[in-house]
Amino acid sequence: MASGDVLRITVYGDPGLSGSFPIGADGTIGYPLLGNVAVSGRPVEEVRQAIDAGLKEHIANLSVSVVVETYAPVFVVGEVQRPGRYEFRPGMIALELFALGGGQKEVLAQGDNAGVRLAGLRQDYVDLGAQLLGQDVKRVRLEAELNGQPFTYRPSEEIGTPDPRIVDQIVEAERTLFELRRTTLDAELKSLEQQRAGYVDEIDTLEKSGKLRNGELTLLDEDVKLAQSMVARGLTSKTQLRDKQREISATNRDVLEFGSFLARARQNLTVIESRLGSLREQRRGEVAAELRDLNIDILRLRRKMTYSLQAMAEAGIAIERKGGARQTAFRFSAVRLVDGKYREVPVGQTDPVRAGDILRVSLALDTGDVAER
Repeated sequence: MASGDVLRITVYGDPGLSGSFPIGADGTIGYPLLGNVAVSGRPVEEVRQAIDAGLKEHIANLSVSVVVETYAPVFVVGEVQRPGRYEFRPGMIALELFALGGGQKEVLAQGDNAGVRLAGLRQDYVDLGAQLLGQDVKRVRLEAELNGQPFTYRPSEEIGTPDPRIVDQIVEAERTLFELRRTTLDAELKSLEQQRAGYVDEIDTLEKSGKLRNGELTLLDEDVKLAQSMVARGLTSKTQLRDKQREISATNRDVLEFGSFLARARQNLTVIESRLGSLREQRRGEVAAELRDLNIDILRLRRKMTYSLQAMAEAGIAIERKGGARQTAFRFSAVRLVDGKYREVPVGQTDPVRAGDILRVSLALDTGDVAER
């Protein structure tokens, strides 16, 4: 990250701390609670950890995500047709920015400008590599979800060495998604476990209540038999017998009602236990299907990169076939902010351009060229 870039910081748990923060000329961002935070030249993950640790000193249970929202623009000046400002893309090389500026001036143009075409092919290859990187990081995230393991990504040698900032940005985005999906699953499982515990307690209470009701029925039945005996002997009135019979009838209705409640609670418990058993398998099935489709996409990208390599090789051969025709040579240099000061440093045609760079294109003339001019 460099001066002029804009960071997007998202704080889960406190939206008031989320927002876009531009990096100033001093390489810092002004962030709530923490003040000026040095970010220039630091990986995105390191900045995220620093902000996360700083916020936890003030507020607990926060989760922080940091990505580069926009990069500082780049500029091209000198022996180009369209000098000016251009949007920066990670992985951009000096020759690509030269091509965006229209290549060499018309008065200097020679041949079919095969070098610019080659630069375009190289950028296509870089873009495909960035796409492949994104898919590869997603693949690792899905495999971690499928196997219930932590999400850790190590760049593959087959993909090459993309801009570390791109790697950090893509990995951080997938890490955020990984944590969010895991948190959502854990929350759903916890909710189901709480419902299950509630139904278990309800069933236990109803079963104990049922035992008490059965005991009451036994006693009431004995009271009715005793009342019938006393009525038969003329020792009590039939009214008392009818009262006992009504009481036992009401208690029987309560027992039936409690039995209905108990059956419903047991049915609900069965449904919850079934949902608990299938939830993880359902998620695994969804992830496995997504992983299958992703592997197909990765295979297609690898084939496209192979074709792109072949096209670059053909363009290189075309340049060599131009034979002894003298080519106009160019020298590239970049004016960039180094340690708080603007400095001009030489760069090669295929060297990466940094966000905020001012690319200067000048002629590299030998003695013969000077004489002719």
